[in-house]
Amino acid sequence: MIRIAIVEDTAFDRQVLQDCLREYGQETGTELQITEFTGGSAFLEQDPDDLDLIFMDIMMDGMDGLTTARKLRRRDSRVLLVFVTSMVQYAVQGYSVDAMDFIVKPVTYTGLKLCMDRAVRRLNETAPVRLRFTNREGTHSVDASEICYIESLEHKIVVHTQQGTIASDMSLAAAEKMVKALPFFRCHVSYLVNLRYVDCVSGNDVWVNGDRLAISRYRRKDFLEAWSAWIG
Repeated sequence: MIRIAIVEDTAFDRQVLQDCLREYGQETGTELQITEFTGGSAFLEQDPDDLDLIFMDIMMDGMDGLTTARKLRRRDSRVLLVFVTSMVQYAVQGYSVDAMDFIVKPVTYTGLKLCMDRAVRRLNETAPVRLRFTNREGTHSVDASEICYIESLEHKIVVHTQQGTIASDMSLAAAEKMVKALPFFRCHVSYLVNLRYVDCVSGNDVWVNGDRLAISRYRRKDFLEAWSAWIG
C-alpha cells in the first residue's frame, strides 16, 4: 500500500488529483491510501509521519508549498514530494527541497500516471526486500538492493552481491519470478541484471558494477528502454 497526501487549497484541484489517483490504483492494481489537506499549515499541524508520497500545490493561500516543504524536510528527508502548479517557473525551486517531480495544472491522468510510475519505481527501489537462496551450506537471506546481477552457470545460479557471491541450485527463471516487481531485467539467457548497478552499455555488452556482461541481440532494445525508464 502507498500512503499519499494531497496538500491543496482548492477543492476542485483536490478532487481532480483524487480521481486520477483512484483511476491509477484501479488500472494498476495498486492499493492507495489518500489523505487530503486544505493547506500547508493544516498539513504541518497534523504532522503525518507515515507517508510515502505527497502531492503539494506551490501557490496556496497562507503558507505556500515551498515554505511548507522546507519545514517538512527538517523532520522528514525520506518522503517523496511532487509539486503541482500552474506556475512552471516556480517548479524549478522544488529541487531545493528535493522534490522528485512536478505536475503542471490542469492535471491530466496521463501526466499523473507517468509521475506515479516513477514514484512506484522509487519506492520499490528503497523498500527493503529480502530474498532467500538455498545451497548446501543452508539458506542465505540477501537484501535485493545489494544484488548486482544473477548469473546462470552450469544448471545453477550465482548471485553477485556487493559483498561477494552466493551459489544456489535455483534456476534463473525462478529467480526472475522472485524479482518480478523489482528493477531487474533479464538481458541475456544467462544474466538477470539489477538496473541500479548498470554502469554503461556499449554495443551488445553491459557493464554492471564493473563486470562486463553480454546482452542478447533480440533483448537489447527492451533492455535499453527498461534502463532508460528506470533512470527517468
